[in-house]
Amino acid sequence: MGVARVTLTQTLRSLRHDRRGNVAIMFALALLPLAGAVGVAVDYSMASRQRTVIQSALDAAMLAGAIAGKASLDAGAGTSTAIEAANTAAANSFNSNLGGRVTATLSVDFKKTGMNMTGTGSATASVANSFMGIFGNKTTALRTTSQAASSAQPYLNVYLLIDISASMLLPSTSAGITQMINGQGCALACHDKTDGTDSYGWALSKNIQLRYQVVNQGIQNLLDYLQSQSVLKNHVKIEMWSFDHALKKNASMTSSYSNISNHFPEPSLASTDASAATPFNSLIDSFVSSVGTAGDGSSASSPQKMVIIATDGVNDPTRGWVSDTSLRPQVRVFDTGFCADFTKNGVTLAIINTPYYPMTWDWGYNVTLGQPGSLGGATRVDDIPIALKKCAGKNFTIASDVSAIQSAFTNLFVTASPIRLTK
Repeated sequence: MGVARVTLTQTLRSLRHDRRGNVAIMFALALLPLAGAVGVAVDYSMASRQRTVIQSALDAAMLAGAIAGKASLDAGAGTSTAIEAANTAAANSFNSNLGGRVTATLSVDFKKTGMNMTGTGSATASVANSFMGIFGNKTTALRTTSQAASSAQPYLNVYLLIDISASMLLPSTSAGITQMINGQGCALACHDKTDGTDSYGWALSKNIQLRYQVVNQGIQNLLDYLQSQSVLKNHVKIEMWSFDHALKKNASMTSSYSNISNHFPEPSLASTDASAATPFNSLIDSFVSSVGTAGDGSSASSPQKMVIIATDGVNDPTRGWVSDTSLRPQVRVFDTGFCADFTKNGVTLAIINTPYYPMTWDWGYNVTLGQPGSLGGATRVDDIPIALKKCAGKNFTIASDVSAIQSAFTNLFVTASPIRLTK
């Protein structure tokens, strides 16, 4: 019996210290939270994937809306129409990109502020949970947000100011100048009749191309370019001015480009000292006032403004300098103080310089423009591009041959105007 008690005692003591049975119990107790964590991870992963799908669809929707709103504005639509177009495009894009994979609710808000179409959007969804639903959490709420913006094309009024002084009747090529001199004994400032017997009529009869004709073709090339772009037709208007001894409006501001073509300025035929003058310095202030202050371009009633001047750059107070030597110092590059006025008024200025050919054989040239320059040029003629470039900066170009003049208007418009064409 003693032996039996020892064995029983030892057995009880052994069972008390044995931990192997607890492992199974502890594993069973740990299995529930472990399975729960896995289940939560699965549900979270599913929700995360669907959120990514919704976010991608929302981003695409906001972009589509901003593009559609811009396109509507560029086509000339009003604010409410453009916003409606943006909202519709956003909704269509959102539903198309979801493709039935996820059910979500879209909310967008597009607004037009100045030139900008801006939009904010959100999308909400409720995703069913697989595992967490067992514990009463049947769905996971998702919400995504996105923003987009686009800039509409501005409305723009362009003012063309064209020099039609006698120097613009100079032949457009050196060969033409030689032909004029050989045939008429002069090439410049000698067109004082209109009956066909003068040198101007002679030049026309010989099909000698004059600079004013090339300038007019350059303007027409610009009009053709504008007409070819639907966005530009809806946003750009043109007004035509010319100057010689006086300032003249040839055609009022219009989007009918054919009206500009039908009112190209006629050449100035110098029959008196006054009509032969180009008193630009005394004319420009009136033109600056007529152009006025630029708007922000957000509407046709508040257009941005751009001025393109095509000129040889010479101020000539009156042909009286032929006999009155005191007037000769005034025959020089015109005063560019007006450039600051345009800048102050928010107007973009571009200048096309059709160079004044040095005519060293002509006594009148030698006593005026052939005199030493004061702005860094060897002569007053050399001063002209120096002054005009300082005035217009990067929007200045020298167009010294036919091809350059014909393309200058369009090239300057493309580089200097606020209009930007995008595909």
